[in-house]
Order: sequence, then C-alpha cells, then structure tokens
Amino acid sequence: ASNKKNSIIIYLDRSGGLNKLIEDCKQTGAVYRFSFDVNPSDVLELDATLGDCILHDPVKAVSLFQSVCYLSIKTLSLIDHIETENQVNVVLKPTHLPPFPNYCLDLSEFPRGYGPMRPLALEGLVIAMTRVTKYTQGARFLCSEEKCPCSRGFQHIRVHAPGATESATVRSDFTCFLCSSPLKEDVKSRVLGDKQLVELIHVRAVDVLGVHDAASLRYQSVTLFLRDELCNSMRIGHLYQVVGIPAHVHQWPNVTWSPHLVSSNFQNLQTAMACSPWRFAAIVANSFGSPVIPPGLYNTLKLGLLLSLVQTEDNPDSPYQLDVLALTSETLIIDRSGFFKCTCLFR
Repeated sequence: ASNKKNSIIIYLDRSGGLNKLIEDCKQTGAVYRFSFDVNPSDVLELDATLGDCILHDPVKAVSLFQSVCYLSIKTLSLIDHIETENQVNVVLKPTHLPPFPNYCLDLSEFPRGYGPMRPLALEGLVIAMTRVTKYTQGARFLCSEEKCPCSRGFQHIRVHAPGATESATVRSDFTCFLCSSPLKEDVKSRVLGDKQLVELIHVRAVDVLGVHDAASLRYQSVTLFLRDELCNSMRIGHLYQVVGIPAHVHQWPNVTWSPHLVSSNFQNLQTAMACSPWRFAAIVANSFGSPVIPPGLYNTLKLGLLLSLVQTEDNPDSPYQLDVLALTSETLIIDRSGFFKCTCLFR
C-alpha cells in the first residue's frame, strides 16, 4: 500500500492534481470533496498495480487517494479544522478505458451490470433528462451517548459512494462502532451536491422509427446519474460516450429473469413424454402458472400463452408473438420495467 501511495503522490504531482488539491482546500464544511481526472494509461506506466486497482477495484483506489490527500492536507497545513481521514471525500474520474470488450457495456445486451462494480465505457443516445436536484454528498453523525468519545469529533462521517442511494448516506438507524448506541445526524454539517438523471438508449433504437417489418426486438433505456460538475453537460438527442460504474439502484427481491436456457427438468419431462405428441404440452399447460391459477383451469388460455412465448422471430407469419409474460400483484413494477408487448397476470 505504501508503494501505491508513493505512486499516487508522483502521479498527482505530474498531472497537476496537487495544485488542484491545494486550490480545492479553500472550501469549508465538515466534509471536503476532491475530484481528480485520472488517465489510466499514465498510471499504468507509472505503477501497474495502482493502474489495475483503479480499473478493477475503484473502492480501494478511492481509499488510497483519500489517505494520500489527507496526509498532504495535514503535512502542508492546508485546512485548519480537519481531524480525520473520513472528512476527505475523493472522486476519481477516468478519462478513458482500455479499448477492449471487457471494459465496454453494450446497451443492446442483456443482462447488464451484473458483474463487479468497476468503470465501464458505454455509448448511448440521450432521450430524456430530469431537472437538477440535490443529493447528500456527505453527512456527520454523533453518538447519542454523551460519555462516548464519538459524541463529538468527526469519527462518524458518511459520504456518497457510486451506486448508493440517499438512504445509504443518511438515515436514522446507524449505530456507533464503539458503544453501539444510536447515532444522530448533525444536520448543520450536511453537505449537499447537484444531481441529474439522464436516460440513455442504444443508438439503433432510433432505427425503429423507420419503415421495417414487425419484430419482437425491443430496446430498453438505462438511467445515468450525473452529479455535481457534470450536471447539464448533456443534451437530448445527442450521442455520448460515457465512462461510469454500473449499479442496480432499484432492486426487488421477488423479481427474477429467466435466461434463454431450457432447464434439465423440462428436458427430462419432454424425454419421458416423447411417446405421445400431445402429452408434454398438456402437462405443461395444466401446471403452468400454478401460483396464480389452480392447475386444470384455463388450460386453453395457458396453452396459447405458452405457444406465443416459444414462437421465433424467423417465422414471418407470426410477427406479433408475445415477448414477456409477467405474473405479479404490483403493476408499478411492470410499468417501470419498460416491457413491450407484455401480458400480465395479476394475483
């Protein structure tokens, strides 16, 4: 770690980052934010392990830069009232990524963003954006137990991390790491920043506006979070190349997706029923949707839905087959999923 920190100091000195650090120390508050543009190629030439850390473990890289910045501030006496390393909020912004498939996120592929949280490059067309709102960059918490050392000072500082929601930074159920007493926020020390949401979609999605044969292929947009100095940097209708960290912000534990693979149970059932041309379809239709509809009811309807699901796009006589079959008791989840040609069965 010490070698990496020495490399960070050398890189910041060469790239002008130290001068930017000194300039940014003029800010006031309980949390001090420092943003650095990082060129991965230059870092890799200087220290390969540090460059690998920036590309594949951004959380650890931020921690290393945070430590270097804090030590620099204390050594040069840049800020008088800084007490702990937790008060330093570092944001690393890679200028580019290696031009290899593993560092690219294709908006036309699914699933997206299920890998480790690391920087990826993506390209998309802006189709919608929100107005600029506020979010919590950092917050200070104090222990509710007056005799605890954490009832004063800056031991409990929480800052925004990539992919985190507002509740991960500010909420009421945090506890002290020394005495486990509840923490209370020092609201006067909260630091706010700007936030803007942008909807990106694959550029090929615009092609559907032309005259084409009906097909089941659809494109779904992704939400890009612009923060602080990046707000209002995009325009609707423009194509952008972006470097960011994919994350699942909204997750529902009961919502799952099924890949295009036939399970072994289905294969075994089909093999066992191969002696009859209709028995396999009858058994599947009879038991299909059993959590919603008791077996044996609406078999004709369920058989029709199943047949529509398994039709292929190569059949020109059936361009209106069913793409997605959703079973839910909450319509809002389906609406936010952006499904097209979707049949919903509600409990």
